Amino acid sequence: MSAALLLGASKISERLLVLDFSWRCLTVALALGVFAAACGGDSGTPSSGAPSTSSSQDAGVGSDTTTTDQSGHSETDGHDHNHTHGAATTPAIEPYPSVSVRILEDPSGGWLLHSVPTNFRLAPENVSTEHVDGEGHMHLYVDGVKITRLYGEWHQLPPLAAGVHEIRVELSSNDHSAMAINGTIVDDTVTLEVSEDEATLVTDDSDSHEHDMSVPSQTISVDIVGGEPVGGHRRVDVDLDSKVTISVTSDTAEEVHVHGYDILYPVAVGQPLEFGFVAEIPGVFEVELEGSGQLLLLLTVS
Repeated sequence: MSAALLLGASKISERLLVLDFSWRCLTVALALGVFAAACGGDSGTPSSGAPSTSSSQDAGVGSDTTTTDQSGHSETDGHDHNHTHGAATTPAIEPYPSVSVRILEDPSGGWLLHSVPTNFRLAPENVSTEHVDGEGHMHLYVDGVKITRLYGEWHQLPPLAAGVHEIRVELSSNDHSAMAINGTIVDDTVTLEVSEDEATLVTDDSDSHEHDMSVPSQTISVDIVGGEPVGGHRRVDVDLDSKVTISVTSDTAEEVHVHGYDILYPVAVGQPLEFGFVAEIPGVFEVELEGSGQLLLLLTVS
């Protein structure tokens, strides 16, 4: 064979070797690419166009996180807002509720409170039950002190001393938590200035009644089992300016609150509580467990 033919055959062989080597490299590269893609899926890095999901640790399980259900009502993990009283709030949903307050003079003396809720149904029949969006009752505060629940739009304000008073009404869920919009409680506040001539509460030394044997007295007993009064809450008539003694036994540690008189006493499990006061303010006043909002008594002082 001539030298020229040998040289041509050699070059053809070299090209075939190069092509074979390139093909092998391409095959290896493709295999490595498939392997890398498979490993990348396990690394937690989502591919483009695929939805990303996080583990329970990423979501913060074990911490106080806020979740929202389909109704728009949010809850905080690890916290039961039901039957909390005076502190918890419940987010309102659209259409957002509101309340407007005005005060009118009562021709017979004192003042009438007119509280009108909007996008909110007053449901006294469901008080102290589970939260229901868009319904509940109202709470009345005078000078920062809770006076009573409001189940209707009209209410006679309690006796007021001379001076400037802040009257505030807030919307409350069935479970007594305050309704809130973006963390702000739904309420309305008006200021009432009472002159000396208009005052319906005259401050004096009520201790003078303590040892006056001519002052009538009345003892009211309440037994609490399972956080509720035995036999349900009662309405009790009380004579104006009489001495009232309330005796409470409970199987639950709580606080007993006499609204309107701003009386608050703790009651321990198995340790009877007894306290007294002079019923010198006329009106209807709630006695309830402060923590749960459970109504115990309605005192009608007249």
